[in-house]
Amino acid sequence: MKYFLVLVAGVLLTATACNKDKFKTEPQVEVKSISPGTVVNGNIISLKGNYTDDEGDLDSVLLVYKWYNNAAIVRNDTFRFNFANLGLPDKVREADIQVLLEYNTQNQANMVSIAGVSLRDTTASFGLLLIDKAGHRSNYAEAGKIRLKKP
Repeated sequence: MKYFLVLVAGVLLTATACNKDKFKTEPQVEVKSISPGTVVNGNIISLKGNYTDDEGDLDSVLLVYKWYNNAAIVRNDTFRFNFANLGLPDKVREADIQVLLEYNTQNQANMVSIAGVSLRDTTASFGLLLIDKAGHRSNYAEAGKIRLKKP
């Protein structure tokens, strides 16, 4: 009887785990990579990740960037842009995303331009937060730090 109860509990636990839907009303975002690791004037920074959203109604992307002086944050800023700028079709519940950033240049109309903040080398990190049309916010996901060479 004891083994039967353990077997029933195991089957129920497995069935419950398999039924979990990875799609939620609140968008979910994960940052997979950022490159290059060292950035000089005019470089393009590529921030790659993926997201899920049950309704597929994403509206805005918040790009959060932080400049560091050793371990201390010297600048923390947020740039908001329309999700349509990523070039993904409407009503997509799950997709890979890529946000491209220009460092100290403004050559591309479809890219966010990030200006240097100091006259010396520094470190920066970039993160993403997604907002859907109903105002639901995703989790915040941040890439590892990269090196920014002085402008």
